[in-house]
Amino acid sequence: MGKKTPQADGSVPRKPSLFQTVGAMVAGILAVKVSTFLVTTIWRLATREDPPQVDQAVPVKKKAAWLALIGAATGASRQAARDLVKPPTGGPA
Repeated sequence: MGKKTPQADGSVPRKPSLFQTVGAMVAGILAVKVSTFLVTTIWRLATREDPPQVDQAVPVKKKAAWLALIGAATGASRQAARDLVKPPTGGPA
C-alpha cells in the first residue's frame, strides 16, 4: 500500500470504523428528517400556507424558493451530522 498523505493540519488520516460509518448514516437520516420538519413548519408559519408540491400549479419563483430552502437545509444538516460522527479523512483540498 502507498504512503498516507497527511491532512492540512499535519495529522495522518485514519480509516473510520464500521460503527462510525453506520452511525454517520443514521445521524444523517435523522438530521434530514428534523431539518425538513423545521423548515416546513417555519414555511407554514411565515407564509400561512403549505409548501408547494412538485405537481401543484404555483408561481415558479415560489417553487424555486422552496426547493432552494429545503435543499440547502437538508444538505447542510446531513453533512454536519455526518462530520460530527465520522470526521473527514481526505487529504488537503
